Amino acid sequence: MISVSCLVGCSFGKPNETETQQTESENVSKENLFMIVEHDMQEESLCMYSLATGVEHYYEYGFSTRFKDKYGSLESSVKFTEGRVVTIAPRDKDGYLTEVQLSDQVWEYEKVRRFKIEEEREVFTIADTKYSIKDEVKVFSKGKEIQFSDISQDDILTVIGMDRKILSVVVTTGHGTLSLKNTELFEDSFLQLNTNIFAMITSEMEMEVPEGSYTLKVANDGWGGSTTIEIVRGETTEIDLDTLKGEGKKRGLITFDIEVEDVKVYVDHQLIDHTQPVELTYGIHVIKIEANGYDAWKTY
Repeated sequence: MISVSCLVGCSFGKPNETETQQTESENVSKENLFMIVEHDMQEESLCMYSLATGVEHYYEYGFSTRFKDKYGSLESSVKFTEGRVVTIAPRDKDGYLTEVQLSDQVWEYEKVRRFKIEEEREVFTIADTKYSIKDEVKVFSKGKEIQFSDISQDDILTVIGMDRKILSVVVTTGHGTLSLKNTELFEDSFLQLNTNIFAMITSEMEMEVPEGSYTLKVANDGWGGSTTIEIVRGETTEIDLDTLKGEGKKRGLITFDIEVEDVKVYVDHQLIDHTQPVELTYGIHVIKIEANGYDAWKTY
């Protein structure tokens, strides 16, 4: 039984941007480059830092948003983690991003173990090559910003930069890989890990996940199930999705607890009676809620 709640007085929208410290100069080559500083997969939102202006922008995405790698091939949104640099396309009529693509103007070095940080000299050395950290460099660990001083020489890093300048550093120590096989039935639907990691399933996908125990859930077109998995540092955990599809199509109930009056609720574009439980098949459904005085709220 799933309950969707909308509290009195809540605004169904969020602000589009938050002012942050301006950079000293604008670089034309960075005009449409944004660094991801927060990716909330549950809320389907991205907070991104403009490399040209130094302003943070807040964007929402939806099921129709296309996430692409730097070559233009479709990619799972789970790969778009803090520190990565992207380009974006304009928003659609509902305010959702239409496209997010990893930039081909930057380089990424993964599994960096041999490095030296000299903050006073503003130099970051990878192997025997020196890079500048003169301007603001963002450092992330487990999705949160940290300081250079928090990095240990035992850490494993992903370093992202442009030319000889470093843009971001991501501490990846303590991660393992989740690998999915027999994905056909669930492709273009979502997997869920615990309550905070959501990702669209692609063919034979792999994703990097912090080590630990998780409840993995998948569902599509009435098929689906869940299992407990363990992600081990530096190792690959393989899951056969055929073992989670179940023996037949399943259905569940969704209820709505809405205190705002004169509300219209649509499920899969059909107006429903939200005062009664609605039976739906396991899988993705679109919900839209409208009320006078509020922005329309839409989710999947």
